[in-house]
Amino acid sequence: MQKYKQAAIAIAFLTIILSAGICTGLGGDENKSKKVQSQQEAILVAFENGDYDTWHRIISQKGEVYESLTEEDFNKFIKARQAARSGDYDLAINLSAEVENELRTKMGEGYFA
Repeated sequence: MQKYKQAAIAIAFLTIILSAGICTGLGGDENKSKKVQSQQEAILVAFENGDYDTWHRIISQKGEVYESLTEEDFNKFIKARQAARSGDYDLAINLSAEVENELRTKMGEGYFA
């Protein structure tokens, strides 16, 4: 697999995990859907801005397991995203693997099945 594809897949996978499943719950109640959409947008903006505090405030509402995610986890993920965008795919892949291993330890394998 080409390295840029490998990096893209790794970043996409971590984006889903680090978004705390916010995308679940869409449909049905319009007010709930709007809140979920707002949270999704806030998380993506937090990723773009490297804003750990906003990101953590949103994801920690999803339960204890998400509260265990640290600023170090977040910053390493942001560095992986930046590396992939700048074409440093080896660094992006390595950082993504480190983040994934940390998350597996903290969150358990159930989140990665």
